[in-house]
Amino acid sequence: MRGPEGENVRVGEGAVKSVEVRYTPTAADFREAFATWARRTVAGRRARRGTYVMAAGATAGAGLLAVVGGVALLPAAVLVVLALLVVLAQSRVRVRRVMRRVADKGEFRVVLDDYGVVVSTAVAVTELGWPDQCYHLETPGMFLLLGGSEETGVLTMLPKRGTEDVRRLRELIDRHTAVLVPG
Repeated sequence: MRGPEGENVRVGEGAVKSVEVRYTPTAADFREAFATWARRTVAGRRARRGTYVMAAGATAGAGLLAVVGGVALLPAAVLVVLALLVVLAQSRVRVRRVMRRVADKGEFRVVLDDYGVVVSTAVAVTELGWPDQCYHLETPGMFLLLGGSEETGVLTMLPKRGTEDVRRLRELIDRHTAVLVPG
């Protein structure tokens, strides 16, 4: 167990109990995390709005081309369909891209205690203090720790299936982070 200066502390000597979450990320995990982030954070809603504005702009542009520019109806319809496909495929492409990035990392081992969060994989170890993970969201299948401010896109995913003690995990997260309530 780590102390405030990174030294090992034995349980029973004022040490804080830790909670461990072990999981191998799946595409379903990332879909759930990204969808929750997009619905419940300022940055996510802004990104989603931007995508919809682009699709609406492409649709309006195609309509204008068809009406004012005298472009045939078929090319205008193709532009509309392409804009809609981009909107619909965006989340799938994002999940695929992230899955490629984590494929070589294997199992994720996340240890949370009163000092912070340590994420270990086969290729890296990342330590984050609680100030780096200020907010959290909870879904039926996971906890998401969000870093920085309410507008950030940085998150740590903690699937509930990865721990045997979800109650203790929730207590630890609640003690150190604020619940992000959509505004």
